[in-house]
Amino acid sequence: MPDLSIPQHILDQIVTHARELAPFECCGLLAGTNKTVTHLYRITNIVAVEGAEKLSTFDDDKVAHLERLSPEERAEIAFVMDMGDFSAAKKDIRKNGLDLQVVYHSHPKDPARPSHTDIKIATDYEEIWERINLPVPAYLLVSLMHSPAADIRTYWIAGGKVRPADVHIF
Repeated sequence: MPDLSIPQHILDQIVTHARELAPFECCGLLAGTNKTVTHLYRITNIVAVEGAEKLSTFDDDKVAHLERLSPEERAEIAFVMDMGDFSAAKKDIRKNGLDLQVVYHSHPKDPARPSHTDIKIATDYEEIWERINLPVPAYLLVSLMHSPAADIRTYWIAGGKVRPADVHIF
């Protein structure tokens, strides 16, 4: 039995999201029940938004750094999920009796495998997911580095270790 089942139309929506935001990374959540994804939630990557340094809780040094960067340089930073979007998605997931299944993001210029930063963030979030009453998700990455083809891969990240997830696409 696969770890997760994801419909092709949702994977297509993720690829569309990735292409729309390139060269920035897109990000979002997938939810569903019984290991089957049924809902996609696009989350704003605030690093991709003009004036991002004013939209977040970055400290003064980070704000000064972001203000000095061009949009192209900001695109290299990765992503920071907008907490308002995240909270709205979490509320909708609960309201609909769903479970968080997957956190997704894109790698516009890199392979569809977790970077060192991705692994560190996922590992740091292991205890946070429990505190906010959500299960530890799988991590889906979409690479556009060989565009127009998109490479999509899903992983479990726990304790700093990465293993591929077995995903059934339907």
